[in-house]
Amino acid sequence: MENSQGSNNETNENQRSNTLKGMFLVLMNCVLMTIGQVAGPLLLRIYYLHGGERKWLNAWLLTSGFPILILPIAFSYLRDQAKGQATGLLVTPMLVAASAILGLLLGLDGYLYSFGLSYLPISVSSLLGSTQLAFTAIFALLVVRHKFTQYSVNAVVLMTFGSVVLGLHMNGDRPSGVSDGKYLLGFLMTLGAAALHGFIMPALEYTHLKAGMPITFDLVMQIQFLISMFATLFCTIPMIINKDFQAISKEAGEYGLGETKYYMVIVFAAVAMQLLIIGSIGVIFCSTSLLGGLVSSLLVPVQQVFAVVFLHERFNADKGMALALCLWGFASYFYGEYRATYKRSIKARIRS
Repeated sequence: MENSQGSNNETNENQRSNTLKGMFLVLMNCVLMTIGQVAGPLLLRIYYLHGGERKWLNAWLLTSGFPILILPIAFSYLRDQAKGQATGLLVTPMLVAASAILGLLLGLDGYLYSFGLSYLPISVSSLLGSTQLAFTAIFALLVVRHKFTQYSVNAVVLMTFGSVVLGLHMNGDRPSGVSDGKYLLGFLMTLGAAALHGFIMPALEYTHLKAGMPITFDLVMQIQFLISMFATLFCTIPMIINKDFQAISKEAGEYGLGETKYYMVIVFAAVAMQLLIIGSIGVIFCSTSLLGGLVSSLLVPVQQVFAVVFLHERFNADKGMALALCLWGFASYFYGEYRATYKRSIKARIRS
């Protein structure tokens, strides 16, 4: 009897320990998402504002920081090797293939986003980007069979209205030198990037569910490395064709902020966007794609504040209305997820 109680206590302690580790990983990845999502787009927009014109280079910067992942992967391997638990490469051929497909989609998504950002202010692109929550909800229903509730429907409708408000009142905030046609094209490309990103997140979750192996820190890092590597390769090919690499030195010499700051902008942008990718993928693997979409949408007001403070963008009534609709949609979606989680916990307690 005492042995049985002892084993139960040990099991409960292990469960609590695993829960705390899981919560810590989710929190850490949310912090990385916050740093990347706020700093990354700001730096990418600064690249365009002061003379940068290479859209494929901008897209390449979104994922080219992936070599920094070698550091945590190597550290983890050496630590496990010292303990006699080194596992080496964890990804299976199926995960490599899935990572390649997701990487190519991420590369395309990066180009759509970079193209849109070249013609849109941060305050508009971030609001449009927040609609990925609506797309994530739709694709999560189709890909991983997350239920579509009245709250998620409400969120989709509200965020759609927010995009419509921005689209109908675009003349008042068009950057100088950008025609109506270019602004509309940037608008549609950014919306397309949000839709594609909304598909990638549930696809990542589906890959996680089909992996057939426990999700560990090492596995997540290796998958992140592969996805970012394939996305970078996707953007590297058109850069070679367009001779973008040869043009970097010339562009740096003519950059409005000076050559040194040009290289600082692109390097820090690459690091910031890699932090965003690490955080996003980490949240999905440690939790769900829906939480990743929620965190991303919740950071929109923060992006708005930074755009107004550092880039001196205007925040007019149309943006305020669109932001209110997006936050309303976020609140509706979050409340629906909270209710669903609470009901599941009640049912689990009744069963036990």
